Amino acid sequence: MSKSGKNTATSKEQNFPYPMFPIKLIHKDGKDLKDTKICYFQSQSHADKYIARCKFTKKDYQIYVDPKANLEIVGKGTGRKSTQKRSRSRQSSSN
Repeated sequence: MSKSGKNTATSKEQNFPYPMFPIKLIHKDGKDLKDTKICYFQSQSHADKYIARCKFTKKDYQIYVDPKANLEIVGKGTGRKSTQKRSRSRQSSSN
């Protein structure tokens, strides 16, 4: 740590501080669009959903991708719920 108490990470680490979230979206937010909001996403599809939900146009946001990220691997099988149905043995045993 430096004397000021701040972490002295490189600027690239600060740009993408979360290795599992290689996509960064920056947009204006708040009253009169004076605030800047930074969002991180696991995959391009997650970012696309957010952009569609907020009804952004191309001029409303900036999107960046971490050059170190392998986007084909990120998002595969992460955070997905199983599509298999639960067995009903639990319900039938209570009868």
